[in-house]
Amino acid sequence: MNEELSRFVREALSRGASRDEIREALADASWRQSDIDKALGAWVDRDFVAPIPRPRPYLGAREAFLYLVLFAALYTAAISFGNVTFVLINRAFADVAFTLPAAASAEMLRWGLAYLVISFPAFLLIQRMVRRTLRSDPDLRSSRIRKWLTYLTLFVAAGVLAGDLIALVFFGLGGELAVRFLLKVGVVAAIAGSVFGYYFWDLRQDDVEVAEGGQAPKLPTVFAGVSAVAVLLAVVLGLVAVGSPGKARERGLDVARVGNLRDIVRGVDIYWERNGSLPAGLESLSGERDINIASIVDPETREPYTFRAAGDKAYELCATFSLDAPTDQASLRMYPYRERFWRHPAGYHCFDLEAIEPDARRW
Repeated sequence: MNEELSRFVREALSRGASRDEIREALADASWRQSDIDKALGAWVDRDFVAPIPRPRPYLGAREAFLYLVLFAALYTAAISFGNVTFVLINRAFADVAFTLPAAASAEMLRWGLAYLVISFPAFLLIQRMVRRTLRSDPDLRSSRIRKWLTYLTLFVAAGVLAGDLIALVFFGLGGELAVRFLLKVGVVAAIAGSVFGYYFWDLRQDDVEVAEGGQAPKLPTVFAGVSAVAVLLAVVLGLVAVGSPGKARERGLDVARVGNLRDIVRGVDIYWERNGSLPAGLESLSGERDINIASIVDPETREPYTFRAAGDKAYELCATFSLDAPTDQASLRMYPYRERFWRHPAGYHCFDLEAIEPDARRW
């Protein structure tokens, strides 16, 4: 509320002016009707030796907590939604020059989905609680922390929109308007634009709802519904793209198996250099000095890996894998599949190897 207007109303009431006279004088001075009603509503309509102020809304710790969590959940949900959609766009419109390995892409997608499925429902729940509180007591709309956080959100959203348009023009002038870039620009514009539009509208309702007796507008419900549909679609597509948790676990087990086999190969090379022969078995190899092997047994079945000598230096090393090794080039460049001979099919598979000098690395 305007402090100058509040002081004028108080002074006029204390000098015996009627409310109708004050209203008419302020209207002639071009004050908005909503501001006049708010200023007069701050004083009790009763004859007394001095104007009686109404209790002003007090923003307690609970309200401050709700607003802080509300906007934190909003920012987290918006960023997570953008991350998920960006990964989906990258997968749908692959670019060899800017493609992440499948494992890294899947990890980004899982983190984005994890943040999104927690932060977005939290935002909707707290938003509903806040709006219910504001409808029951419209004066709480004047709380400073609410206005500060709302204007901060508008500033951030406006900055993102401006940056989005600048990037569009910049890359457009460079002739780089690829489909995936345009889709990402559209996603950012949709997120920032919807946030800016909703909270700009919400600020304008501060006066409207007070003047109309706190009517509940339909836009919050529409905003929540459209947002929920968009988030649900992103989550479903993300789950389809990232695969089931069981498949992710199987991929992790295969990576662990190859890591163990790599350790065993290094150990065999060291053993052969010292003794001029292959070890009798993996148990004797793991007990050797300066030979560090994470495990000689399968991480899932706890069965030992198979080691068979096939000559003075040649031997076989076998394991049972859950999945085929990845075939995309980005993943093949990652540990542990950058060495071609570690690529394997699903099921029981043996690698034909040969002991070499440890310094003559095969990777």
